[in-house]
Amino acid sequence: MKLYLVRHGQTDLNKARRFQGRINVPLNETGREQAQKLALRLSSEPLDKIYASPLSRVQQTAEIIRSNYQIDITTSEELVEMSFGSLEGKTFEEINGIFPGWDHAVFDFTFAGGEKLDDIVIRIKSFLDELKKQDENSNILVVTHSGCLRVMLCLLMDIDVNKWWQFKIDVASLSVVSNVTQGAVLTLLNDTSHLNGG
Repeated sequence: MKLYLVRHGQTDLNKARRFQGRINVPLNETGREQAQKLALRLSSEPLDKIYASPLSRVQQTAEIIRSNYQIDITTSEELVEMSFGSLEGKTFEEINGIFPGWDHAVFDFTFAGGEKLDDIVIRIKSFLDELKKQDENSNILVVTHSGCLRVMLCLLMDIDVNKWWQFKIDVASLSVVSNVTQGAVLTLLNDTSHLNGG
């Protein structure tokens, strides 16, 4: 099984460096262009299935990619972004002012009204467990959020989930994990060459 892992394209909140979490914002013009470039990049890949978070920025990205295929998008609540509660919509600088050092100990923080990292780990593990029951020769596209992708990579690569924040996952990036059911191999990480004509 081969997984193509994609983060959604840019939104206005991404551009302003604000935490989105569960805020349901659409792609901006740049984000739509990024998704189109990503779709072109993936157009020669033999995708069998597409899974996506229910949030609009992900659905829009997945739909643009799907336009090259005759397959439906399966929406999964397990792929929704981590809830950051009262911190959603705030800038990174504002959050640093409220919780100094939070970015070095995200695993230990539970933001007011937000979700624990343990919760997202349970969701993503459940998603992967179901995915692994499918045909081992499947090529599957997963379009979701940076938090989900970081946790997913830790689980797939058998890396301590406490280190999830050490993965850099840019908007409209592509990561690829091969041989998922028999000892995962990370063959591409956070690639954005398609955004620069590469």
